[in-house]
Amino acid sequence: MKKVLLLGANGQLGSDIKKVFKEDIELICLTRKNFDIAQDEISKLNKYSNIDYIVNTTSYHKTDECEDFPDKSFKVNSSFVYQLAKYSNENDITLFHISTDYVFDGMANEPYKEEDTPNPLNIYGLSKYSGEIAIQNYTKKFFIFRVSSLFGESGASGKGGNFVETMINLAKKDVPLSIISNQYMSPTHTLDIAKAIHYFIKNEIQDFGIFHCCNTGNCSWYEFTAKIFELTEINYPISKTTYEEYKTKALRPKYSVLCNSKINKYYKMPHWEIALKEYTNIKHRKI
Repeated sequence: MKKVLLLGANGQLGSDIKKVFKEDIELICLTRKNFDIAQDEISKLNKYSNIDYIVNTTSYHKTDECEDFPDKSFKVNSSFVYQLAKYSNENDITLFHISTDYVFDGMANEPYKEEDTPNPLNIYGLSKYSGEIAIQNYTKKFFIFRVSSLFGESGASGKGGNFVETMINLAKKDVPLSIISNQYMSPTHTLDIAKAIHYFIKNEIQDFGIFHCCNTGNCSWYEFTAKIFELTEINYPISKTTYEEYKTKALRPKYSVLCNSKINKYYKMPHWEIALKEYTNIKHRKI
């Protein structure tokens, strides 16, 4: 039985990994309480040096806040990842690391492929890209899974849920909603990412490198919101705004759609609408 060390076990993705890995993989779960990546030394992991895989789902991912705390961003998303890469290499451990579509600048007009050159627009994306470079340079056996616009049953740690739940809660509170209609991405259910990682481990995939692990297809945030309300049977008006009008502290890519054809050769990622339907069925029991 494969032994897997999961970092960030209580997060949105980590929680789904715990569900998927229940029976056929020995999963060792670490949370911030027993391993704080911002404070603890990497040597604290030495007791786990006999494991087969590390799955690192940890990240400082509050995009706007990262602009105010660049040191923390690079410590968590880059420096720690560099140490983890070296640790994995020294102990012959395969490393799974979660990265982001925000490594791209959004200037493309077709889905980004793994070999496209990153050009981050913000501190968060830059720190995550730096982590990617560290992994590629300091360990041989690795998978970097770039993900996008996540939604999962447990919600994102530190973000108070996810976009799906935020829209539902705002509608219930009768808050006027004006959603960006010309910013495009690949919304992704964390359960599908967990299943893909499980498949790679169970089948001992050796095609190391970067994979875009996202649900198939793309949409604007407005289209995504409309589908959320349709599936949860919420009749609530939403208006459109534009990427140019909606100001945030951190600049975000206008187009961060990821091409997932590479990962689909191994594990077929469902369309985002199917994934969202599965999520709402799990979370809201209305489908």
